[in-house]
Amino acid sequence: MEISKKLFGKTKDGLDVHAFTLKNNQGSYITFLDYGATVRAIVIKDASGIDRDICLGYNTVSDYENNDGYLGACIGRVGNRIGKGQFTLNGVSYQLALNDGENHLHGGIKGFDKHLFDVETSENSITFSRVSPDGEENYPGNLKLSVTCTFNDDNQFILDYHAVSDQDTIINLTNHTYFNLSGENDGDITDHLLQLNAASFTANDNACLPTGEILPVSGSSFDFRSPKVIGKEINHNEQQLLRAGGYDHNFVLDGKGMRQIAIVSSPKTHLSLNVYTDKPGVQFYSGNFLTGQIGKSGSAYAKRSGFCLETQYFPNAMACRNFPSPVLRADEEYHFTTIYEFIN
Repeated sequence: MEISKKLFGKTKDGLDVHAFTLKNNQGSYITFLDYGATVRAIVIKDASGIDRDICLGYNTVSDYENNDGYLGACIGRVGNRIGKGQFTLNGVSYQLALNDGENHLHGGIKGFDKHLFDVETSENSITFSRVSPDGEENYPGNLKLSVTCTFNDDNQFILDYHAVSDQDTIINLTNHTYFNLSGENDGDITDHLLQLNAASFTANDNACLPTGEILPVSGSSFDFRSPKVIGKEINHNEQQLLRAGGYDHNFVLDGKGMRQIAIVSSPKTHLSLNVYTDKPGVQFYSGNFLTGQIGKSGSAYAKRSGFCLETQYFPNAMACRNFPSPVLRADEEYHFTTIYEFIN
């Protein structure tokens, strides 16, 4: 295993941003930035021995500062949407920034994706950490958090999240990597085959905000319990698909504890991605709102150029009491793990 570090660039405020690369004994590697604890590249050898970068990303710090889709970033304090940016905790009402229409999205105006993280390295892992101060984006509590990213010789990319707060708060950390298993410059991902172990999903309103209703996938375009091409039903005249312009929904995962939740494969490269987590939900996002920003190899990341599988608590959970709670009590530990395993 090799770990390397180099200067990637400077922020608009003149702060240095570094790139860190973890390379395993297969010759595969992952590159991270300390800006946003961002996954910039995932290079895996396909079945033919060709290196494939399967992660959407950019070439400059400025591109990441103007990142239109949170590409590769650590998302927090609360990932996904909070209706009207409002929640009540211990009888106190909080108003958060409205940065997604009438809702709060991915931590606000300056979420974790826009902060520099402290970095520690070990033999095959990198730990990104920071303290989110009380009142940052109007969230309560001083929150100390870390994300340890490990890449091993079995091509397993492991994200291990830890956090503790000195006050009761809410938290829902996730990662926003966009995958394209045919290569980050290979166009859309609608030909990928997806299996998702979820018998139900949370219904969205017109702003992609969960309403609290949980719907069965059976008989709908959301049934991925058996492998199905992502694009097979993505354009169906179905209310939930029309509201999001495709898939942008939280799936209620089967089982509890660490378990396999998904497998995705490309018919072009025959690369596969297995996903494991101990979180209760995953946001399957088919890249519906990508705007064509130019990526690493000069190609535009247009609509559906990548997909995300963001492990999480259910969005808008403070308003939907039937959802698992994202409340973290003072001095208790928040801890969960997600594994992305690449098969060539």
